[in-house]
Amino acid sequence: MAKRDAYFDNAKLFLMILVVFGHLFQPFIETKGIYSDLYYFIFTFHMPAFILISGYFAKGKPKPLKKLIKKLLLPYIFFQLLYSAYYTLIGLQESFSFSITTPQWSLWFLLSLFCWNCMLYLRQRFSTKQILIGSVVVALVVGYIPFFGRFLAVQRTLTFFPYFMVGYALPASWMAKMKTAPKKLMAIGVFTGIFVLIKANDWINKYWVFGSKPYEDYLNHPLLGGPQRMIFFVLGLAGIAAFFMLVPKGQYFFSKWGKNTLTVYLLHGFLVKGLRALGVDDVEMGNWGVVLIFAFSILLTAALSNEHFCQWLERGKRKLLRPVLN
Repeated sequence: MAKRDAYFDNAKLFLMILVVFGHLFQPFIETKGIYSDLYYFIFTFHMPAFILISGYFAKGKPKPLKKLIKKLLLPYIFFQLLYSAYYTLIGLQESFSFSITTPQWSLWFLLSLFCWNCMLYLRQRFSTKQILIGSVVVALVVGYIPFFGRFLAVQRTLTFFPYFMVGYALPASWMAKMKTAPKKLMAIGVFTGIFVLIKANDWINKYWVFGSKPYEDYLNHPLLGGPQRMIFFVLGLAGIAAFFMLVPKGQYFFSKWGKNTLTVYLLHGFLVKGLRALGVDDVEMGNWGVVLIFAFSILLTAALSNEHFCQWLERGKRKLLRPVLN
């Protein structure tokens, strides 16, 4: 086993905290303009950074299809069923309904990650540069196609595929520079610029950063969707670079939690959706409330990524899926 790189574990852990915070924070973003600005700012780079890291570690030959099915597609189907039952139980759905083609909430990432890895088989006929350029063109064009929405997460898969390919094409030397470059002030400046740009544009809504809907569903002028998506793609890359500049490269007590971020991603939704079913949306949120939500996001991420908890889950998963995997 190759030694884990604490830098990437730290990066994934901090990104996961932002994911959890964003999902807990979402019901309150309309109460104050600064809240929605903060929310859109985080979404500009946190999932793109996760996707870029996924592409970075997908280098080499494409993974065997059987392995991808076991690692990504089967868990997607299992959690799709589990979340459907849970939503019915807590009253978010009037009756139980199960669909493989329409991902429940955050499960789109598993389905998209499966598709991105499968699309690496294009390397057998095209160069990495050609696929990267093609992915950007397709990401801009797909927003003009009205029937590409939540079905099989096609819109999101194609919208975010460029980040995956950037990670795949990214040389290790570039990441080495990010680790060692003392550019903290530059990173803070980039983040400040992104935040100010978002704050200065009141017409931005969440679908600009979600990438889940065609342009005509959330833009008053759909023809401008392509340029708008390109701007946010560039902002996303700038935000990712700034984030990487700020990530600590050393081994810390929390670094080990970064290897279990997928577990956190899959499980934190049960609490988030449960709180929404209890009516947390109606709670008045002040600035100290935002701080408490962020602190709770850190604690929840730490708890769900705890090594003993993850080992217990892994044993249970193996017992449950043994008939299928064998």
